[in-house]
Amino acid sequence: MSQFDEVLASPEWAFTLAGALEQQLGDDRILTVGSPRPTVADLLRGEPSRAVALHFTTTDGPEGTIALVATAAFAEALERAASDEILLTACAGALDAAARAVGEQAVVDLEPEAGRETDPELLASDRDGADAVVYPLLDGGNLVGCLVLRVQSDRAHDEATPDPVAGLGVPDAEATHAVPAGASYVLADVEMGVTAELGRCRMTVRELLAITPGAVIDLDRAAGAPVDVLVNGTLIARGEVVVIDEEFGIRISELIPQPAAAR
Repeated sequence: MSQFDEVLASPEWAFTLAGALEQQLGDDRILTVGSPRPTVADLLRGEPSRAVALHFTTTDGPEGTIALVATAAFAEALERAASDEILLTACAGALDAAARAVGEQAVVDLEPEAGRETDPELLASDRDGADAVVYPLLDGGNLVGCLVLRVQSDRAHDEATPDPVAGLGVPDAEATHAVPAGASYVLADVEMGVTAELGRCRMTVRELLAITPGAVIDLDRAAGAPVDVLVNGTLIARGEVVVIDEEFGIRISELIPQPAAAR
C-alpha cells in the first residue's frame, strides 16, 4: 500500500472534492478543508448527518473508499442543487473527481464502483489493517461535514473481506494522527510565516525612486493567473484570490511537491 502513503498524507484529493462540491452548489459559498482529525465522530459529535461513499479497487490489489459525511443542513443544500434533488446525484461528480485525484497522485489505475448513500454510523466503526484520514469540510468558519479517505491493503482484505460500505471504518486516533508531509508532532504548533505572492518585477534604482502614489507597477503575472503561497520563503502551493467577509483569502488549487529531503 506504499503508493497510497503520500495520498493519505496530503489533502490534495480533499481539495478536489471540496472544489467540485462548491461548483455543484453554484452559489457564493466558499468551501475549505481543515486540518486532519482522528475520527468522524471527533468532528460531528453526534450531530445529525448523512453520508455518501464511493468504493474503489486497484489492479495492484489495495482497495479503498472516498466518502462525504454531511450535516443535515448541508445535505439539504446539496439536494436542492441536484437536478433530481437526490443527495447522491449532487455528490457523484465530486466523488468521481476525488477518485481521479487519488489515482493520479498514487500513480495507479483505480476502478471506482458506483457511489451510494450509506449510514454515517458505519464510518465510525473501527477495522484493523486499514489506513484512513478525515478532513473537516468548512463553509466559511462553519463545519458542514467531513471528507474521508480509507485505503485497505491486500493483507487486510485477505483477513476479512468487508462489504464496500461496511468497510468504511475510521481507525482509532493513534493510528490516524497523520500530519501532512510527515511533520513531527513536536513541530505541529510552531508558527511559520505564510506569504501570498501576486507577482514580481525588476526595476532600476531610478525607476524605484520615481514611484509616487497612483503609479502602476507591471508584474510578471498575467491577470487571472494563480498566486504563489510561500512558507518561510519556500513555494508550497498556488491558488486564487478570494474575498471572505471583506477580507482577502487564498483558495488553494495546487500543491507543489517538495523534495524528499525537505519532508
